[in-house]
Amino acid sequence: MSYLKCVQCGFVYADTTSMDYETYNADNNETLFETHLKKHSAVRFQRAYARMLNKFEPYRQLGNLLEIGCSTGAFLAKAQESGWTATGVEPVRSSAKHGIEAFGLDIRIGTLEDAKLPDNSFDVAYSNAVLEHLPDPLAVMREAFRVLRPGGVLYADTVNVESYTWRNLGTDWKLVDPRMHLCLFTPATLTALCEHAGFDELQLSSHGVRFRPNHAPKLTGLRRLADELRKAPYSFAARRNLQGDSIAVLARKP
Repeated sequence: MSYLKCVQCGFVYADTTSMDYETYNADNNETLFETHLKKHSAVRFQRAYARMLNKFEPYRQLGNLLEIGCSTGAFLAKAQESGWTATGVEPVRSSAKHGIEAFGLDIRIGTLEDAKLPDNSFDVAYSNAVLEHLPDPLAVMREAFRVLRPGGVLYADTVNVESYTWRNLGTDWKLVDPRMHLCLFTPATLTALCEHAGFDELQLSSHGVRFRPNHAPKLTGLRRLADELRKAPYSFAARRNLQGDSIAVLARKP
């Protein structure tokens, strides 16, 4: 299992010829079910969702919001609470069914392409930690472009392999896993992906820095403080030079 890199554009993608990535992803998502479920009530996630939804207010015309890869629907529920008509697509059947049955959410089981949503019907298409799992992210971006209305926006947050964390940790970074994350983006390749799908007026942002592997023992007391102080200048710089753990794009449909 390994990654390949395009010598022309720099896009990093997993060599899937020797692995059953679909089964691995399905099993991994099942283990994360409880984690996703807690987001419905966890204060820090609810506050983050509220901040994100405030960013989308200037684009509200039809009042329709789409989430690509919504899991059990914690973000969808918050969007509904904020007055949006929210629709989600989720290929993990157990997660989608729980969102439908426990929270009464409009979740379509399957991929975005499977959902066959109407043209020009959404103000916003949102995805968080989804693009890196897709075998064909361009196809999904083009489908998102189709269902957005003219002037609507796509927001996508994904792994940034051109980051301080990658340089610090390399393969000790848990997000660098070709069994699960089939695509690893940089600011340049994420920009190119959006442009190839037809979007314009791209705004990029980035945040997050790690110096220690995810599996390392948690620090406490003065050691934790020292680690946070060490990271502080890099965290500040990452927001300016787009070298944080994650890279996000807000892109408009002309």
